[in-house]
Amino acid sequence: MNNNELFYAWINLTKYHDRILKAMDFTLQDQYQLGIKEFYLMYYLAHSKQKKMRLSELVPKVGLSHSALSRLVTRLERYRGEPLVERQKDTSDKRSVDIFLLEKGEQYIQEMQSLISQSLQKQMSEKDMQNIKRLVE
Repeated sequence: MNNNELFYAWINLTKYHDRILKAMDFTLQDQYQLGIKEFYLMYYLAHSKQKKMRLSELVPKVGLSHSALSRLVTRLERYRGEPLVERQKDTSDKRSVDIFLLEKGEQYIQEMQSLISQSLQKQMSEKDMQNIKRLVE
């Protein structure tokens, strides 16, 4: 593959990725009034030890600045009057903040993951799914 072919393949991949990401974000907004960044935060918490992570560990995973992520956590703490996450100061390091996924958040992340899976199945052809699987192997 020459440089131009690789470049155009990368451009097409990013366009495809962006289109799918926007569709998933729209689906989550429509159903839960939460976006893909909230999903990512709760997903990483759900798959971590003890359902908690330091805020600073979540910054690169979610792809937001520290302050933007802190605002996102605040929204999840106030979600429809029933918090999905909780933050606590680390007792051993006063500068650190731990984010915990609460039981309601666990329930939501399972529902959201199922909704995204169903949405992807509907929106993607079998060939698209096979190509994505092959890319990540």
